[in-house]
Amino acid sequence: MPAPDIAPAEDALGRRSEVIIFEDDLEHNSNVKDDSTSDSTVKGRQSNILDGSSPVVYHYLNFDTLLPSPSTTSSINQEKPSPPPQPDLKKFMSPFEWSESRKNFMIWLSCIATTITAYTAGSYAPAVGQMAAEWNVSEVAALVGITSFCSGFGIAPMVLAPFSEIQGRYPVFVGAGIVFLICQICCAVTRSYAGMIVARFWAGCGSSVFSTMVGGVVSDLYHAHNRNTPMALFSGGALIGTGLGPMVSAFIAQNANWRWVFWVQVITCGVLVSAMTLFFKETRGSIILSKKARCLNEWYEEMERVGYVGFDMPLTPGSERTASQRIRWKVKSDEDRESISKMIGISVYRPFHLLVTEPVVFFFSLVKNSSPCSICQASHSRGSQKHVYAPGSLPPPFLSRNSKEYVANSF
Repeated sequence: MPAPDIAPAEDALGRRSEVIIFEDDLEHNSNVKDDSTSDSTVKGRQSNILDGSSPVVYHYLNFDTLLPSPSTTSSINQEKPSPPPQPDLKKFMSPFEWSESRKNFMIWLSCIATTITAYTAGSYAPAVGQMAAEWNVSEVAALVGITSFCSGFGIAPMVLAPFSEIQGRYPVFVGAGIVFLICQICCAVTRSYAGMIVARFWAGCGSSVFSTMVGGVVSDLYHAHNRNTPMALFSGGALIGTGLGPMVSAFIAQNANWRWVFWVQVITCGVLVSAMTLFFKETRGSIILSKKARCLNEWYEEMERVGYVGFDMPLTPGSERTASQRIRWKVKSDEDRESISKMIGISVYRPFHLLVTEPVVFFFSLVKNSSPCSICQASHSRGSQKHVYAPGSLPPPFLSRNSKEYVANSF
């Protein structure tokens, strides 16, 4: 058989398709049957039977595509094997069409992850005094752990966000969560100041996805007009975690060794990563659609291996006239996607461009980043200021000294 020619072709729907054409089979390219009468349909099928050397036509798949039926119920193989069962496509449903209970579970799980991430960011400061005393460094030097955490928290999403667009949310969440958990263990067991700084940097990298990409999960599950409540939960989780971290960690640091500040986080992170691994499902629509196309193409190949070749594709949407074709599916977003290097470049450039050119972004970032600094400064204060309470009022007795100072500085 002469070598095949691979060339773009235009199908009956007016779409550009990649068709694998063999020179010996050009005479078989007009396998079109008219459904006006059953006799002509049967006659057309008998005179134009497809086989494994017929051209393959690629069509674009989306969630609304009606899947075609096999052109024949009889195998062209002499053994006449039974056809393989059709795959279960329910797991490839569009996230927009998921049940409300499933959407709510995914949103709550994501928002809890955001809360734990925010808790981690603010829980470091109350233990600074003990760490500084153990490693013979100043408290200012010990606070570099906050800087390294924030550096990793800001750098990692620029690289991980493009990967979540290509590979999906699930592998990025699980992979980053494992890194987050390991680094929290390293923070709890480290015996050196340098080890703490390095571990905090990678902890920031791992935890960043649970804050920066949850907004993407919301957009995956809800249309724009339905995102108010999920985004409110996401924002509330971040704010609750930011305030919860210094308060809880101050109590732990006052009543136990500073390492327990991180062991508590190891426990919570372990539960979170386990829940993400077991219960979180992929929400990125283009990734789910690509998996659906791959699953269908594998089924078509299995059908052809046992002699069931060809599927009835309509000539026009809603038309009763069909053409028997060897089909394969592809996804438009896979073809239009930029290279990973270009996507990372855009992800790195765009935040700084908006920060410089958009006053709203600049001043909002300035106010947003000054608030955690005030909380951290208050939570690690050791009596450098004299706190004055109203006559007859005292800090609540159940608060540790660090928490009382935080309350005092708040006023």
